Amino acid sequence: MKILSTAVACILFIVANAQQYVIKYDIFKQKSNYYRVNKEDTVRIKNIDLKKNGRIMLELNNYNPFYWNAKVTAYKNPVDEEVGFDNAFNPISVLAGGLGGIMNGLPNLDLPKKRGNLTADGLDNATFNYLSTVENYTSNFENLQQVSDKLEELQTAKLQLKELKYDIRHDEAYIKSNARANILKVLGTDQLDVTSILKIGKAYNLQMQNCLQQAGIHIKNIQQQQKLVNPNTVFEDKTLKEIGEAAVLNYEGMSQLRKAAAQNPGLMLDEVALLAQLFNEINNASFKFSYAVKDQEDISDIKLELFPKADSISKDTIVQYFELSRRKMLRIRNSLGIAFTYFTANNRNFYVGSDSIIRSGKKDLFNPLLSTFIHFYAGKSGNVKWGGALGFGIPLTGEKKDINFLLGLSAALGKNEPILITAGAAGAKVNKLTNGYALGDKVNFTDASKLTTSGYDIGGFVSVSFNLSNLNLGKK
Repeated sequence: MKILSTAVACILFIVANAQQYVIKYDIFKQKSNYYRVNKEDTVRIKNIDLKKNGRIMLELNNYNPFYWNAKVTAYKNPVDEEVGFDNAFNPISVLAGGLGGIMNGLPNLDLPKKRGNLTADGLDNATFNYLSTVENYTSNFENLQQVSDKLEELQTAKLQLKELKYDIRHDEAYIKSNARANILKVLGTDQLDVTSILKIGKAYNLQMQNCLQQAGIHIKNIQQQQKLVNPNTVFEDKTLKEIGEAAVLNYEGMSQLRKAAAQNPGLMLDEVALLAQLFNEINNASFKFSYAVKDQEDISDIKLELFPKADSISKDTIVQYFELSRRKMLRIRNSLGIAFTYFTANNRNFYVGSDSIIRSGKKDLFNPLLSTFIHFYAGKSGNVKWGGALGFGIPLTGEKKDINFLLGLSAALGKNEPILITAGAAGAKVNKLTNGYALGDKVNFTDASKLTTSGYDIGGFVSVSFNLSNLNLGKK
């Protein structure tokens, strides 16, 4: 029992004294920061040097949980491939069919305008009753137009919230604030509990059903009363027959809305409920993702993969690496490119002048080489990596095609190091003055070939080369 207690105490001591780290990564800003968790506060650090019993928490901010799935992998050795965010796009780029074919707007009302006080002056009773019914129809249509506009507004707002829900181009604050502004504009409140949703939706439903019912009653009355009036009587530049036909044509134009309302008596309530559901999902969602990496002393990198969920249009996968600096294994790359060398001796041409004095003239400033290198540098992440390079090159011009030996410092640029810039010392055979001759000496011969001899010398070089195996990496 005492042994067990001691073992438990040791485990608790180890856990309590394990160094804790946090990697915070902002998906929207594509920026990461490292922190060390102390007993009382959290200190920002340049990198994580993972030690024994170390624990790491990866925290993602502005992580859209509706669009992304996440996978985290810990590596014991540095990994080569890195993929950027360039190909990610918003899945809600096409909104066609979003209104479900319910609304195309109500038809125009080609009837005498509602005047409010229709008088019987100069009209017989039948004509007055007929025109009164037409005016009532006009008034009811205006109310129905308001309901129709509200339905279209609800459906448009629904599409806008769907777009915000799957938005990966903006941060959490933008998405939530725009969702709230949208819902306040349409419904006048962002307190959308069940009671509020039912109250708002039922009010819209009642208004729509009453207006449609009244429109049907008025049309029947117009058709019946039209038989009792003189169809050729003119009222406000239209005959009574034209007025009746316009009313019937207008009513027939409502067929789409009438059919939708008949199939779903709770149409407006459903639209309000769907809109409220989208808003509540966005408003209550946590745009954060946390992952605790298991305790492993020899972890060198953490790999984060973000990929769209199955119902998303985009199939792009985004990969991000977080380097742990405890292990920086040597990375070796080979490359092929062009180098330019400079040798002082090769920059001058020696000859014997007419006065038998050794003179010199200028030659090419540099010599181009087809070169190949082996580069070596620390296996860390970043867009610029510094290291060394060893290589050789073959001259592309000139009489001498002797191999040039190259040794220098390299800068590996970009993810996967597709481009490498190297500068340093070059060694090659050059033509030097021989037999102790110097410029300005007087000789007793005119053959310039007797002035020089071939020998190795040190010069400088600069090159641009390409890591051909990784030029296309990063494209999915």
